[in-house]
Amino acid sequence: MRLVLTAALALPAPAPQSQPASTRDASPRDASPRDRAEALARALNNPMVQEGAAAMLTNLAGIVLDTRVGPIARYADPRIGEQDTLRDIQRRNDPDFEKHFHQDARAAVAVAGKLTDGALQMQESLDQ
Repeated sequence: MRLVLTAALALPAPAPQSQPASTRDASPRDASPRDRAEALARALNNPMVQEGAAAMLTNLAGIVLDTRVGPIARYADPRIGEQDTLRDIQRRNDPDFEKHFHQDARAAVAVAGKLTDGALQMQESLDQ
């Protein structure tokens, strides 16, 4: 879960199209930290960004899941074959695990968006 939140927070926030061109063309480094945090919160609360982040995390997890662990893991569990990958093992436990992982990743990005909103709302109190 920490990996999902960390990756979600690292996503670049797109500039809203409703801003004037001069504002959109400005470097994100020119924006105040609060403006950047607000842009991040908007992005993380955007369902399209959530879906994209979940897809990215699912693809990254897929790389790890394709690791062949059978040569060692078969000694711990006789059901594991020599050619089995982490994906094979996980599919035995939950045939829909990839769907569940994707849903969990999307939910984690949504939670990161809510946490960012909450932190922004608390900022004034924290400053005092």
